[in-house]
Amino acid sequence: MEYQVTVDQFTGPLDLLLHLIKEHDMDLLDLDVAAVCDQYLAYIQTMDPSLLEAVSEYLVMAAWLIEMKSKLLLPKPEIDEEDDYEAERKRMIERLIEKNRINGILEAFEASYDKRQTMHSKIPSALEEYLPSGEETIPEGMEVYDLIKAMQRVMQRRALLQPLESKIARVEISIDERTEQIRSYFLRHKDKTVDFEDLFDEGDRYFAIVTFLSILVLVKNSELLITQSGNFEKIYLKGTSYGQE
Repeated sequence: MEYQVTVDQFTGPLDLLLHLIKEHDMDLLDLDVAAVCDQYLAYIQTMDPSLLEAVSEYLVMAAWLIEMKSKLLLPKPEIDEEDDYEAERKRMIERLIEKNRINGILEAFEASYDKRQTMHSKIPSALEEYLPSGEETIPEGMEVYDLIKAMQRVMQRRALLQPLESKIARVEISIDERTEQIRSYFLRHKDKTVDFEDLFDEGDRYFAIVTFLSILVLVKNSELLITQSGNFEKIYLKGTSYGQE
């Protein structure tokens, strides 16, 4: 099969893996490592060798897939090695599931951006699991949807300020990793109030979505306090005593 896709279409090797899994109707929850390895290597071979620096992260993933496939082809390993294989496979599936969820949320934000005149409608259901369950961190008269609208402004501003031909370095980071980064920042600056939008100054759209979800996680856990002086005013974040324990 000849591929008509390029590296620029993907945010990283996980994104490419998801593309191949969906294209070949594979079961993400019961990942066939050998099959996805073959499809991945077939794609890698179509890459331009002169772009080695740009595709290096893809080659690292290829090496991991080859190693995993070799474990399947070799004689049945000792129980510890077999457990190690399943543990690595499970971790990869978890990473792919998280990446797939983030991609879905990113698509939802982009769709909302294209139709921002209807932004006052329903909160995207994909975010429900991250929404705060209590009201102690949300000021009176303010809803989590205000954060979503603020996030939309961030995305619009980034689109306007970014030159048409520019490319922002893509950094794959999990929600847990970004959550810990933000948590650590507020632990180091216990009394500092931070502009919500300042947390989105780096990275690409993927990084922005992960940052937004991480903020929701910290708000849900009562580790961040949201403040806003009035409707349409700037939103600020501050660490709580709960998050400093």
